[in-house]
Amino acid sequence: MRLRILSLAVALLLLLGLAGCSNTPRPASGSSSAASQPQPAASASAPATRQVVDMLGRTVTLPETVETAAIIYGVATNLMLPLGVADRLVAINASWGILNVVAPELADLDTVGQGAVDLEKLAQMNPDVFIHRANDQRTITAVEKLGIPVVAIEPEDTDKMLETLLLLGEVFGVTERAVELVAYYNDKVQFAQDLVADIPENARKTAIMMGSELGKVAGGDMLQSAMIETAGGINMARDIQTGQTWPVAGTEQIFSWNPDYIFCTNSKTSDYTPEGLLQDPHWSELAAVQGAHLYKMPSTVDSWEFPGLATCIGFLWMLNQMYPERYDDAAFAAEVDAYYQLAYGQTFSREFLGY
Repeated sequence: MRLRILSLAVALLLLLGLAGCSNTPRPASGSSSAASQPQPAASASAPATRQVVDMLGRTVTLPETVETAAIIYGVATNLMLPLGVADRLVAINASWGILNVVAPELADLDTVGQGAVDLEKLAQMNPDVFIHRANDQRTITAVEKLGIPVVAIEPEDTDKMLETLLLLGEVFGVTERAVELVAYYNDKVQFAQDLVADIPENARKTAIMMGSELGKVAGGDMLQSAMIETAGGINMARDIQTGQTWPVAGTEQIFSWNPDYIFCTNSKTSDYTPEGLLQDPHWSELAAVQGAHLYKMPSTVDSWEFPGLATCIGFLWMLNQMYPERYDDAAFAAEVDAYYQLAYGQTFSREFLGY
């Protein structure tokens, strides 16, 4: 994974360097100078454009400088903020938690829909680009018919999340920053893997990540599964690879797996609580319940398992929970500070973050 992502990053930087270093060819000996040749009339109404390839493999034409962007897909906001381009947003789906602290201007932004796009309002705003999820072709097509470029993203596993960061860096002209963030993320992956490398398979902690409904789990093709595995755990649901977000395994299957650890999404729409499950007699025989290793993912103001850069803190937190003898609280707290300093130029108290 790391080699492929870093290769993409290097390729982007090389392309940018080549584009900026091209030389003007000299006229052939004996020919008239370029200045004496008839020149086509410049079009004052044709602004400079460039092209990017989005995560559907489509070539998208954008203004040379993208100054305004609109979204209804919250993941895009989560990825744009560490890139330092929150000020380009003119419409978002919502602002909450840490977003209101690091980019308070987002709270005053308008919206062009939550879940479904308001095409009339979006047309009135006419942003330079609309960032949207790749699996909603209907919305992509509808927005493009308005004459607004759409960049499709698909950050639902680790590789694609990092590719999305690089793509957004290219879209907004901050490729160097995107490469810096990807390198940091890959460094944390390597750090975690090295810490648990000598743990044999039969001694690793078993775990699952549950979604917002009982019985839904992170399958092997989801980002949350990679987080468990990076932290040295074995995702008991890793053989479930449906392409769906939070596929249904069922509580009977969870009881059969009997994982050592159960991590729960911190979605506000969850129909259960970890505290409730710890006191539910039907769950009392599970190893995770008996060991009191059933947790909601941090944090209360940020999401360490929602697709985005903060998932590197998420898998390090999992590592701290499963193997505290290898990675203690002090080391983890120091990394949390380092992460937020890199991402947002400031640190936050443990009480504020809620971990």
